[in-house]
Amino acid sequence: MKTPSFGTLIVIIFGAVIVALLAVGAPNSRPAPQQVATNSLPPEPTSVSGPGLTLASVNVELHDDTATYPDGPHADVINANCTACHSASMALYQPPLSADAWHKEVEKMRETFKAPVAEKDVPAIVAYLTAMSAKTAAAGTASKPDAAP
Repeated sequence: MKTPSFGTLIVIIFGAVIVALLAVGAPNSRPAPQQVATNSLPPEPTSVSGPGLTLASVNVELHDDTATYPDGPHADVINANCTACHSASMALYQPPLSADAWHKEVEKMRETFKAPVAEKDVPAIVAYLTAMSAKTAAAGTASKPDAAP
């Protein structure tokens, strides 16, 4: 068998490209994609079964948590930094922590989770969270009845 010449290979490649382009067609000859209504409902849950395994889909409605941190010293700093990644209620319902514990939490967010918090904002965030913890602890002890002697 004779090896095809360079010119023959070019003609074959050019022909294959032409056939591929004709098969794909012109961009304006394809139907436009269907528009999805922005208020359309999600599909109903379905399930798929196999040997010893069933996968089921579910519809989950998540509430829109737009709460911000309550006013106080440095509230603007914590609202600008912390609510970028999670809701305020996530921190508002934490157990009371010391300043050192809050500092470790903030550093964990910065180092482990790569939260875009500037180093200069860390003391203000820790001060706010510590003050919030103190208020929560005071409110918790004020609402507890005294134990009987």
